[in-house]
Formats: sequence, C-alpha cells, structure tokens
Amino acid sequence: MSHHDDIWTIEELLWTGGTDAFRNRMAPACLMAFPGIGVLEGDAVLDSLKDAPRWQSVEMAGRHLVETDGVTVLSYRATGMRDGDAPYTALCTSTWLRGRDGWRLVQHQQAADAPA
Repeated sequence: MSHHDDIWTIEELLWTGGTDAFRNRMAPACLMAFPGIGVLEGDAVLDSLKDAPRWQSVEMAGRHLVETDGVTVLSYRATGMRDGDAPYTALCTSTWLRGRDGWRLVQHQQAADAPA
C-alpha cells in the first residue's frame, strides 16, 4: 500500500470510526469547521463526537491530493450514509502532517454541497 492509499484509508476511518479513531490521529490543536456547527478545536472535536452517530459508509469522489515537506492536503466530495437518513454530501478538505508517530490531522473542513 502506498502512503497515498494509506492517507485515504485513514481519512475514511475518521468518517466511519468512533471517537478513538480521531483521538489516535488528530493533532492536539486540530481545527475543524462544519456547516451548522462552526469551528471546533482540539478536545471540543472529541466532545462533539461522543454521542454523534457514525457514518456507515462514505464515498469520496473527485479526490485530489497535494503534498509538500511532510504536509498532505486532501480534497474531495463526500457522500456519507447512515441507516434511515438521507445521504449527506459535503465538499471536504483535510490537512495531514507526517511526523515520527505517523500521520496527524491538523485541519478538516466540510462545506455544504448539493447531491449530484
């Protein structure tokens, strides 16, 4: 598996995994921005996930990846599925920093997107 495949696999796990998936991969000062929620940082991200239902699956279309000096930025159109809910679509970006202990998420943003 290339490191490009690895980073996409980790990104998908953050959608479908639980709070531990974030705790294991998120930088302490990670910033996240969500439509209708606003900006969350660090422990506030973890607190917001405690009771949130996880996505059963996510499709990441239109994948783009840019990397430089140990930093990788992902961009994609996500379609998330939960039991009984309409599909959720968003345009997403994530910024990952590669360190001694592997990839750490330092930024994630979702912007509302209409279904295709």
